[in-house]
Amino acid sequence: MPASPAAMTSLAPVGALALLLPGFALCLAAAGPPRLNCWFVEEAGGGVGVMPSSVTQRRALLLLRGVRRGHSETEPELPPDLEPGMVFDIADPAGALHRVPLPAGGHPKEGELPSCEINAYTPQEAHVPWAAGLTPEHRSPVGLGGPWFISSIQASTRGYGVSTVLKSEEAATSQQPAVTMATAVLSVFSRTPHLHSRLGRDVLLDCGFTAPSGPFSVEWRYQYRGAGRVVLAYDGVSGRAHVAEEGAQLFLEEGRAGADTNVSLRLPRVGVRHEGTYICTIYLPHLHAQQALELRITEPPVVTLRPDPLSVAPRAPAELVCEISGYYPLDVTVSWLRRGPGEAGGDLLEYVTESWESGHRRGPDGTYSLSSFARLAPVQPRDHGATYSCHVTHTALATPARRSVQLRVAGATGPSLEDAIGMFLAAFLLYGLFRLLGNKVCPSGAEEKSKKSE
Repeated sequence: MPASPAAMTSLAPVGALALLLPGFALCLAAAGPPRLNCWFVEEAGGGVGVMPSSVTQRRALLLLRGVRRGHSETEPELPPDLEPGMVFDIADPAGALHRVPLPAGGHPKEGELPSCEINAYTPQEAHVPWAAGLTPEHRSPVGLGGPWFISSIQASTRGYGVSTVLKSEEAATSQQPAVTMATAVLSVFSRTPHLHSRLGRDVLLDCGFTAPSGPFSVEWRYQYRGAGRVVLAYDGVSGRAHVAEEGAQLFLEEGRAGADTNVSLRLPRVGVRHEGTYICTIYLPHLHAQQALELRITEPPVVTLRPDPLSVAPRAPAELVCEISGYYPLDVTVSWLRRGPGEAGGDLLEYVTESWESGHRRGPDGTYSLSSFARLAPVQPRDHGATYSCHVTHTALATPARRSVQLRVAGATGPSLEDAIGMFLAAFLLYGLFRLLGNKVCPSGAEEKSKKSE
């Protein structure tokens, strides 16, 4: 669950921009609203449809408020080394920005800091058919005002990401000219930015947004290795949904003005082909924002070892085969170990050096299989009871999978106690059976005399 605004505690002021890590935002604290260090990113050159010739980054700071209270609010103390306009005082009545999970302590660990980027933004009509009805005039009206910005805050390790379209407030003034006053107009968020699933299971891709009441459209797009396709689209003007992925289901739960609207996507019985990036895009008239979610498919291998049991004649060679099947993704490692007879403590474990593997084989469901082989040196009677193990490691396994077999050398030892008891019981049953059959086939002498006298 995302953190509440009350959980976004402030940190002691440390002049903290010196601690800023590239690509990450550091939560600063001082009196006033929660803060996020950010990067203001600008692209230059290149023209329309052409890669930019350069990208510049400037340090920025976001002040995250709920509802702005006007001049009665205390002006926060700001770092002196930020460029003018690089402090963004953001009013977010819906609270999507306040759900960003910020570290509670003064010394957050690496990976706990959310990344933050802010860019200039230009309102424009959408160029997809399911959002065309939102802007019938096909141009951005002058009444939209501006300037506009869009921020992206990602706390993937903490399970939250949000993209927000911001409109600067020309009427709002700050006592500090370096501050840009802005209001969150559209926020698109997800509580599942990274998901893992086994094969054949249903997956829910979480996505929601906050915006003023009015028409909207939704697009879910899939991308993988440069290729993409639309999974599902919803036209909010006509109320129709276009489903391109069989079985895909949109959970549309429209909230009141300023409240969350749920547009999550359900994928049934996922397979390897579903792995990739899913982009949830929300279209409003002249505005849009999106969140990217990563779905990774993992399937643990099935490991079998043969032959089992392993019985070998003295001085004869032998081979073991470890079959590893049905795993995804591709990376898997196999190792062979030998433990001498009677060494249950494992102090004398040794690797089996003469081993090799087949190539990976791809199955119809997209999973992989391979065979690993180990050759045993000609066995001796003293090897009786040695244990050979196949160890398999894979990203879908919390601990390595192990399959073991015990070597039995023919004639190395006499029968065990269990074998002796089994042979005794078998002999006893056979003896009783023979007695019963003998009585029926060969009648006794008394019975024969009785028959003759008659």
